[in-house]
Amino acid sequence: MQDAVLHRGQWSLCAMEHSLIGAVHLTDPGAPFHHFGLCMGSAPVRAGMSGDGRPLGAALARGDMAVIEAGVGGTSWWDTPFESACFYFTDESLALALGRDVDPGGHLVRSAMGFRSSNIRRLLETLQADAAAGQPHGALVGDAVFVALASALVVPEHDWACRAQPGTPDWRVRRALEYIHAHLTEPMTIPEIAAAAGTSPFHLNRQFRVVMGTSLWRYILHERARVAFDLMQDSGLSLTVVSAAAGFETYTSFIDATRSRFGLLPSKLRRTLGL
Repeated sequence: MQDAVLHRGQWSLCAMEHSLIGAVHLTDPGAPFHHFGLCMGSAPVRAGMSGDGRPLGAALARGDMAVIEAGVGGTSWWDTPFESACFYFTDESLALALGRDVDPGGHLVRSAMGFRSSNIRRLLETLQADAAAGQPHGALVGDAVFVALASALVVPEHDWACRAQPGTPDWRVRRALEYIHAHLTEPMTIPEIAAAAGTSPFHLNRQFRVVMGTSLWRYILHERARVAFDLMQDSGLSLTVVSAAAGFETYTSFIDATRSRFGLLPSKLRRTLGL
């Protein structure tokens, strides 16, 4: 069979390649990034690897994962065509997402064949779906998902000082809002917003939800929908122009956000305005 790359995704702190690859037997010296391979095929695949002198093997069913820790080399193989979504990230990515140092002993990434976790599987499937859809919201959704993934993979710290209390205003959220509204019609990523707010993506996501009652990425899309609503009242502007001028990275994102905020598709919303 001919190998094929089905989808690729690139976010601020991780990347993904969804591919179908025929049977292989290969030796790898060890990559500088962690590798999570999520089995996507309908039929089980016999696969194995040998790293650090430890032979590992399993029959991988859909949703099972093959994990290779950064720097671990060895031999990998599978005996039939293998459809998988492979996710790549580094310790530096985990540290940036969480806003603290992450040493090799401080995370749960260990080479394994047939690893199972319903939470991690759900997060990886969400990243794969975002990539398969063409990342309609840019990096925003994938960045938020990776922050949740980093939180699941890293041993938690007792960082009570950074825990937001309900109803307590937070200057980091105010800074984030200032940055968002100053750049609303431009491409944005969650790490960029967190840097402008002087905090980590993890803490900003958590505190933003407490203070604003919604997720960071959803707030941005709803605010862009508000801008689009004002723009679409100019009958001289096509909806495609409105979408781009409001900052949406794809027309699909424009449709989703408008329907979420106003309950109508853009075309129907414009008709209700009598335009």
